[in-house]
Amino acid sequence: MAYIAKVNIETAARHYKPGEKITGHLSDADVAFLKKHNFIASEDDFSDAAEESEDGGGDFAGITPPMEALQAPEGIPGITPPGADGDSAGGIAYKDESALKKLNKDEIVEYAGSIGLSLDAEKLKADLIDAVLNYTEEKKAAAMPE
Repeated sequence: MAYIAKVNIETAARHYKPGEKITGHLSDADVAFLKKHNFIASEDDFSDAAEESEDGGGDFAGITPPMEALQAPEGIPGITPPGADGDSAGGIAYKDESALKKLNKDEIVEYAGSIGLSLDAEKLKADLIDAVLNYTEEKKAAAMPE
């Protein structure tokens, strides 16, 4: 099945922007995670919505119209709208220390996973925050043109 990215998604082979069709292989676990957090939509959802619209079905049978569906969902750790708290690099908005301190340990671990960092929830909250901040600094430095 083909999927469309709703947010920036980076795989080992490619970086997908919102609205792009994901052409590379995704594991079942990755698909489940991305669907759970509403980061991707199946291509069939968009074609069903288009057919309903052409037939005059009106409400898209409960499916969000494609352009609205491509907006990143709110309230998910790791996804910060542009201009919100945090710094951005490479199209990813990173949370700063004050934003991380507002999260509980599980939310920090989930946020870390969403930006590509694997953390152990058994660590102290301060250590988790330090690990995330170090990781984001490395990512920002790597995204800077030389």
